[in-house]
Amino acid sequence: MKRVIGAAAGIEYFRRERNLPAEAVLSDGNGLFPDRVSPDEFAARVIQIVRSEGDEGLRRINTALDGGSPDILEVTQSEIDSAFDELDPAAVSALELAADRVRKFQGRGLPKSWSDGTGKFGEKVTPLETIAAYVPGGTAPLASTVIMTVVPAKVAGVDEIIVATPTPGNALPHPAILAAAKIAGADRVFKLGGAQAIAALAYGTESVPAVDLICGPGNGWVTAAKKLVFGDVGIDGLYGPTETLVIADESANPRFTASDLIAQAEHDTVAMPILVALSEAIVERTEAEIERQLKDLPRSDTARAAFTNRGVAIVVNSTDEAIQVANAAAPEHLCILTEDAGKLAENVRNAGGLFIGEWSAEVMADYVAGPSHVMPTAGTARFSSALSVRNFVRVTPVLTFDDDTFLELSKDAEVLAKLEGLHGHAAASEYRRRNIVGE
Repeated sequence: MKRVIGAAAGIEYFRRERNLPAEAVLSDGNGLFPDRVSPDEFAARVIQIVRSEGDEGLRRINTALDGGSPDILEVTQSEIDSAFDELDPAAVSALELAADRVRKFQGRGLPKSWSDGTGKFGEKVTPLETIAAYVPGGTAPLASTVIMTVVPAKVAGVDEIIVATPTPGNALPHPAILAAAKIAGADRVFKLGGAQAIAALAYGTESVPAVDLICGPGNGWVTAAKKLVFGDVGIDGLYGPTETLVIADESANPRFTASDLIAQAEHDTVAMPILVALSEAIVERTEAEIERQLKDLPRSDTARAAFTNRGVAIVVNSTDEAIQVANAAAPEHLCILTEDAGKLAENVRNAGGLFIGEWSAEVMADYVAGPSHVMPTAGTARFSSALSVRNFVRVTPVLTFDDDTFLELSKDAEVLAKLEGLHGHAAASEYRRRNIVGE
């Protein structure tokens, strides 16, 4: 890991890193396009193909990118049921436990319609009609992501919930993905990934319905497509590589500190493991433990690359400085492994998820704790929150004034309307007020 000394240098490091332009990644889509283009341009072209060619465009894109395309894009209910029946019972039980805990957690945060008690004003909470959860394929069957995206939507009361996940050729999604979709309550599953999946879900094709909102993580091509379709469809957020920041003092167990950092590093070669330590000795002990644990890790090559590419250890003088650095980083996951963890957490402003003390391991939130593990990355925790039931409802202000209430407020409304030079607004009030008083 890179090493940075001092809180001021650590804060500057994150300000600088956050604003660095991403390295250009160009692709021609394995011959889909005549030239190599950026993710944004790639996504724009894919979206145009899907909008103009529908299912045939999807198959053309899939064939170019993957060497083949599903003949039928939707997974049948019998295929989902078979995957559920064939999955190891222990895995089914764990998925059911996770879904139950997420269901209960999200239920506590569900917004409710309300009135002021007189019936004159309030808010109406309405679930979205249709949403799609994008579940990446990649190198791991992310069944947990199905739970973490579908269950909150189900709790919100969404009418139809779709899962989209990439598969090679005519292959079915991993049985764990399909079983999780059944357990979580998804209504339909499509064998569809990449920017083309986002385009199809945003605009619809002959086989794929357009939805009201698309949620879930994805690679750079998926994220570029989400960015471009936003406005035509709702988007939960734009997610980059995963990141975890661990604050550790002398009381922290190096084995726990190392394992928490490795748990994120093994996701991706550009994942960002961050250690904020109260001494260089803590960094050295943690690095030694990381090396020891990586020797037995199946995904050690990926994790090592992440530590090399984006890993950083920042040495500070106090826990107060550690929190200053953490707030500047605004990490996806913030783990506090210090003697005063509970007190320290009170000063956290910016974090996608907050994990206080050595037993609140972030891995618990990844799978079974209750919150969704889809959380803001790349510093966006400064202004956005983890995916939750609140993403899947609309809140509509409602007025039900009587004439007395209208009369009480109307003159002030007219004053403000005229102040802005909007006399038509003022007149809409004046006509009613004069009607009430008989003018």
